Amino acid sequence: MSLATDSKPINPTMQLVWLLGIRFAVIGFSLVASLATIALLDGSSVLLAKRMLWPLVGFLAASLGSWWWVKRYAYSPRFVVTQLSIDVLLVTSIVYGTGGAISPFLFLYLPVVMVAAVLGSRLTALMTAAASGACYLGLTIALKVAWLVPLDGSVGVETPSSGLALQLTGLCSAMVLVAIATSYLMQTISKRDAQVAQSQKDLHQVSEQQAHLIESLPESMCVVDPSGHIRTWNKALSELFHVSDRTLRGADLLTALQNIATHSTVLREDSGYSGELSLLFNDESEERNIRCASRPLPEQGGYVVMFQDISELRSVEEQLELQDRMARLLSATSEPSAPSPRKLGEFVGESVVMQKVFSLITRVAKSDATILVHGESGTGKELVARAVHQESSRFNQPFIAVNCGAIPETLLESEFFGHKKGSFTGAHADHPGLFQRASGGTLFLDEIGELPTLMQAKLLRALQEKSIRPVGGERDYTVDVRIIAATNRNLKKEIENGNFREDLYYRLNVISINLPALRERKEDIPLLVSSIMKRLMSQRRVGSEPGASLIGSAPATLPPQTLQLLVNYTYPGNVRELENILERAFVLGGAVVLPEHLPEALRADSTTSQTSSSSNPETTIIIDESVEFPVDLERILESLERRYIESALERSGGVKKKAAKLLGINFRSLRYRLQKFGLHDDADSEAP
Repeated sequence: MSLATDSKPINPTMQLVWLLGIRFAVIGFSLVASLATIALLDGSSVLLAKRMLWPLVGFLAASLGSWWWVKRYAYSPRFVVTQLSIDVLLVTSIVYGTGGAISPFLFLYLPVVMVAAVLGSRLTALMTAAASGACYLGLTIALKVAWLVPLDGSVGVETPSSGLALQLTGLCSAMVLVAIATSYLMQTISKRDAQVAQSQKDLHQVSEQQAHLIESLPESMCVVDPSGHIRTWNKALSELFHVSDRTLRGADLLTALQNIATHSTVLREDSGYSGELSLLFNDESEERNIRCASRPLPEQGGYVVMFQDISELRSVEEQLELQDRMARLLSATSEPSAPSPRKLGEFVGESVVMQKVFSLITRVAKSDATILVHGESGTGKELVARAVHQESSRFNQPFIAVNCGAIPETLLESEFFGHKKGSFTGAHADHPGLFQRASGGTLFLDEIGELPTLMQAKLLRALQEKSIRPVGGERDYTVDVRIIAATNRNLKKEIENGNFREDLYYRLNVISINLPALRERKEDIPLLVSSIMKRLMSQRRVGSEPGASLIGSAPATLPPQTLQLLVNYTYPGNVRELENILERAFVLGGAVVLPEHLPEALRADSTTSQTSSSSNPETTIIIDESVEFPVDLERILESLERRYIESALERSGGVKKKAAKLLGINFRSLRYRLQKFGLHDDADSEAP
């Protein structure tokens, strides 16, 4: 990537072409002025114009011929001498035609001398001045002795010898001074041109050496000019950014980084460029973290900007930070008296999404509104219900939890609403139902989607009327119960399939709380591990024999390898599975949990979770055989694409960078599709 210089050495041929062109233009203008004078004026002006007409035509023809000759055959010293001789003779003819010794156009000798100094040397200019003086002197003598007759026909006009000598002396002196001054000026300009040419040559060599040096370095780097535009770069940078030379050439560095990176904090300050950026390409499974630094170039101006891939270093830093957090959490011996923002009741978490859940729980707990909790099995839906109950004004009243899928269908009504003695076989006494036992408190209906349709209708009536009638009873009883329901099913799909009542769904879904899966909030795993291990250690101390009490008093220890395996695992069973894994490891290893104490399936899954989570899954497209053609394929594909994007955003908790990974596309492609489909684009969703 060499740096080309714009300046070129002076070309004498081009100099001569320009001078001849200028002279041709000046003479042409003079000829046009003479013709205009002849056509429009009269008297002495017309006479003078007629005298200059033919010399100007000859001068113009000579200039045109000289220009053509130089363009065709280039510059040569012989041509310069010939041209100067012709110029001297043409000027002499103009002087002769305009008054001879007293002609007002004697000054035309001076430009000829200047041209001689520009195209030749000082000696050439002095010789041209001498030739011009000799021609003028010869013309004056010829007119004085009547060898030549003035063009106006005046013969015998005497000019004082002293005046002629003075005029000749002044003309020669002026020509000599012009020759010396012009030649000196040309020498000065030539020296400066030589210095500039040498400086440009040196700069070109330095730039070439710089470019070769940068190209040979394995580090990714580029050189930017003082305005911030990329001047040169090496192959390593093109490979790092996955871009072509056309994209980088002349581009503004900050703009190029914004277009290439999924996220960039690179800024330009007085000291140069600094910051970090993230890259994610379709052919890569992991996001790459790049650090940017620069060094100024004092002599040339601009900066050398270097880029370093710190993905592995960042991974090590994150592991060390994770281990440090884990050590601090496990070594903590007491809980703070004030409520911790990372814990609500028995529910723990410090991720952004869990902090939002905690905030929502705190806000809705003070009301009696019905809550519907969504989440996969094992995510802690019952813990949410207990946290809502503990934060509410009903905290000192009963909290009753029931799994709707675990009660036989024939006993559902009796379990929910109670029964009277003798209402059915085996009813030997009155039995209060769940609503009556939870009166004044909270009733948690887990797996609400498992209820049969008939029981859904009766539950809806109880919620609307706030009263129940026991089985075999003759009157209704008013109940004051807050209902919190939970499900791991998609109730909207169940409504479409006719398995769940729509009116009951809207009655339960007054406030919706969505719990993310554990694989979507892995930053909470160290805190969860700490909480679970402390609970296991506490249970061991309480249940241990007196002689073994010291064993359980030491804090639990998790080596970095163990913690990394726990963080990388996908947890299909969520927090419940994590509890079972840690309990198993605690039984096998005690206070020190080593990788071999973890299940084999976890160790195998953790080693491939990074690549499998971001690889493109195979998509099965099912074509309905009963479809009638023609169809709007574009609309069908857009609908399918939109569904996948919405699902990925829901799975990632609204974090667009994670959603892009799940979809196997880069961040910019996802942003384009969000705008295309008009999906809401929150600034918060870009937070990692």
